[in-house]
Amino acid sequence: MKVTKMLKVNRWEDIDWKAVEQSIFRKQNQMYRATLASNITEVRRLQRDLLKDPYARLLSVKRVTFENTGKYTPGVDGAIILKNPDRLLLAQKMNLDKDYKAKPLKRIYIPKSNGKLRPLGIPTIEDRAYQALVKIALEPEWEAKFSENTYGFRPGRCTADACMAVWHNLKNRKGEVVVLDADIEGCFDNLNHQYILDAMKGTSSNILRAVNQWFKCGYVDDGILHDTEAGTPQGGVISPLLCNIGLWGIDFEIYNHLITTRTPKDRNLKPFVSFVSNIKKRCREHAPSVGFMQYADDFVIVCENKDYLDRVMEVLPQILEKRGLKLSPSKTRKVEFYKGESFKFLGFVFDKWKSGKHDKLYKVTFYPDPDKVYAFAKKIREWTKMVRLFEYSNQLELTKKADYLRRMVNGWLNYYKWAIDASHGFMKLRWELDTILYKAYEDVHKHRSSRHDFMKRYVGKVERRGRLVDRFILGNVAFGIFDISTDVLWKKVQTARSPFDGDTEYWSCRNAILTGTVSEKLYKIQKGNCAICTSKLHWYESWERHHKNKNRMDNKLSNIQLVHKRCHRKQHHADKLRLGAGCPERGTSRSVGKVEGRPLTSP
Repeated sequence: MKVTKMLKVNRWEDIDWKAVEQSIFRKQNQMYRATLASNITEVRRLQRDLLKDPYARLLSVKRVTFENTGKYTPGVDGAIILKNPDRLLLAQKMNLDKDYKAKPLKRIYIPKSNGKLRPLGIPTIEDRAYQALVKIALEPEWEAKFSENTYGFRPGRCTADACMAVWHNLKNRKGEVVVLDADIEGCFDNLNHQYILDAMKGTSSNILRAVNQWFKCGYVDDGILHDTEAGTPQGGVISPLLCNIGLWGIDFEIYNHLITTRTPKDRNLKPFVSFVSNIKKRCREHAPSVGFMQYADDFVIVCENKDYLDRVMEVLPQILEKRGLKLSPSKTRKVEFYKGESFKFLGFVFDKWKSGKHDKLYKVTFYPDPDKVYAFAKKIREWTKMVRLFEYSNQLELTKKADYLRRMVNGWLNYYKWAIDASHGFMKLRWELDTILYKAYEDVHKHRSSRHDFMKRYVGKVERRGRLVDRFILGNVAFGIFDISTDVLWKKVQTARSPFDGDTEYWSCRNAILTGTVSEKLYKIQKGNCAICTSKLHWYESWERHHKNKNRMDNKLSNIQLVHKRCHRKQHHADKLRLGAGCPERGTSRSVGKVEGRPLTSP
């Protein structure tokens, strides 16, 4: 493999990551604006420039060997890169030309929520770095093309945005509203390779050649090499983007069919002669009657009546077939929402409840799926039995166990708390958790325990919204499951906006929202600036929470600061040097992350 010009840096530790991230974002912003202006020549020039940019190579290596949680998972070659000199060496030798050859994937299996196994294809660390480089060069162009109706695996968007879009569509429609709750069968495994390559036609030949190799490289399962004829391997850095490219345009084609087959009875539509040429405008023209919301391979189509749904079903199988896909018969259903039928989407139940408020007969709501509540409770029950939670020799041991449990519970709550009626599921989980912890206490203390003893030792009271509620106090850790204020609603992302549009103020505020209410409060208190370097907290930079007194258990606002990840590491490195202990390779801080396509994932 040819070696490109050497990077103008001798040590990984000397790299100015602020300059790196700003330089790359500037070019990505230019590419995004050029795509919107249909300046394809400028788009291709910027893509070629990014592929050769030393900063882009540094950033791609950093993301896969330092920031990504899968940095400790090797590919078929068994190699991982954890040392800074090795990271710099990889960035220096990266060169995406015709000599590049992708290695086969390593096949592993992880459990799914339904008890089955999900196959993952793990590329080597080197291939992951190349995929991250191609993603840096491709993503801005496609972000300008993607519809406002798609939310999965896109920067700055999450499941909460998709759920709020569904809720708004259901709430604002009148008449006999029907819903198609659809799921694509084996989406990642069956996407047509040639369809994706055709959609990317005109892109750099080096990118197309690399993407084709990642499609055809095969996978090794139990020592045997298997060929891949279709699908994008789950586990690759670029796979979510390629999946979105393969699914791109489903809503455009549906709306185009609805417009060309319109009748005079169609509400809020202009006559046939006033067709607009821009397909995104066509979507908006037809939106009053049909709403389309997609999150990866799951999508919901909300129609004002059955006629619209029938017309959608006329064309949907053909739209999916040319992509190599088909609907899952077991997971796709037609829902007569106007009759009170409910449906599930992304772990939530969308329902219609009777209501006497504000002169309304019913209200449209969504809340955590009870099946997810009980599945999570089962997971906690199994964990408490495995670690024997209340069997400990000192308070420190109990505190460590309780801290892990607190993080498990808070992670679940942070995902479901944005539902309109989140308390509907929180109440169920509170009952389940109380029973689980008491049973765990009883298992350890056998017949020498009672509910009174358990409440006295491990349950306290705290005032929430004017009333006293229980919270668990295990060692030095206190946590509870509290109702969310009904006045707090998720702020859905605006229309088709993308983080690459250059409005850093809007997207930095979104980043604070996506990473939790505490981060949002800190962002406002600090006026959007890093507490260490005092420079701006941009959306494309990783943030972390810094504890002033070094105690991660003390999560009071007065003790927490929002800082850049790079500033946080430098601060801890300086503290270690002062103590003469050196700086460990793996940090212990809790990252609140960069805004990526999947910032909130279902437990």
